[in-house]
Amino acid sequence: MSKTFRAWKIDDPLLLPVSAQDFVAKDHLAAFVLSVVRDELDLAKIMSCYASERGQPPFHPVMMTTLLLYGYCCGIHSSRRIAKACRERVDFMSIVALDPPDFRTICEFRKRHLQDLRELFAQVLALCDKAGLVKLGHVAIDGSKIRASASKHKAMSYGRMEARARELEAEVDKWFAAAEAADAEEDKLYGRDKQGDELPAWVADKTRRAAKIRAAKAELEAEAKAAAEAKAKEQAEVEEKRKAEGRKKPGKPAAPPSPEPEAKAQKNFTDPESRIMKSKDGFVQAYNGQIAVDAQAQIIVAQDVTQCAADSGQLIPMVDAVEANLGRKPEQASADSGYC
Repeated sequence: MSKTFRAWKIDDPLLLPVSAQDFVAKDHLAAFVLSVVRDELDLAKIMSCYASERGQPPFHPVMMTTLLLYGYCCGIHSSRRIAKACRERVDFMSIVALDPPDFRTICEFRKRHLQDLRELFAQVLALCDKAGLVKLGHVAIDGSKIRASASKHKAMSYGRMEARARELEAEVDKWFAAAEAADAEEDKLYGRDKQGDELPAWVADKTRRAAKIRAAKAELEAEAKAAAEAKAKEQAEVEEKRKAEGRKKPGKPAAPPSPEPEAKAQKNFTDPESRIMKSKDGFVQAYNGQIAVDAQAQIIVAQDVTQCAADSGQLIPMVDAVEANLGRKPEQASADSGYC
């Protein structure tokens, strides 16, 4: 007895929907993000960058902004993965209307309008506030170590930088001396106008490495000097306040902060702004991502990324960020013991 199956028309030509938005349901997240960006957000600053009529017509900024925001909502941050999704996923196709941009175009759009795209966060929060999704009755704050796109093994301590820079420069001096001796010997053999007198390419590379280490060392010194000046200013203010109140500090006076970086202070050559931080997976090259979430509908009301591994100094800045975004502070804020 044969069984009747549904017709499988895999080789038949298809008639596409009248509108690309018909690729997804009306209540789909892609349709929602498109509606918000197109009808609610103010993209005047981004649109004003396209005054010239020269060159190829660019992709519409509303479409590009929607594409980026929807990609991020789906946890896709890579420009290449977003471009691939535009070719393979119907939800992304419904946004780009079967005209997918190249990954370079997506990347350049993000970099060109980075500041204006950041300001959309405040606009979205204002919409959530008007919709009653943000009450600020209670805000929970926490931090998380976000891995940097760099290996901790590419970091070098300040103390090691000095020694390694001297080693590389001494090695380069030896190569120059050896090259000069070799050139003199070859001049005797082949004559002064013959080829063979260039230095090896790796000599220049080593020289650049030494220069890079020196630059990183100078950055650490500048950071240490700025930190020492800030600490000295803070100590002076405390001492001034103590004198004004007629109080004396017990014990010996504290040593002035050193403007020299500690020997263990590190700088990463791949991502100099990241820092080595302790996480549940051990020590990683990372950033400390901060987030504040409203208890009413789990709306993110503030966020930040810091180089400081400890959360202890981030509580007040995050509460201030909530006020900056929404014009008022939360009635309550909770955070774990790491902020204590």
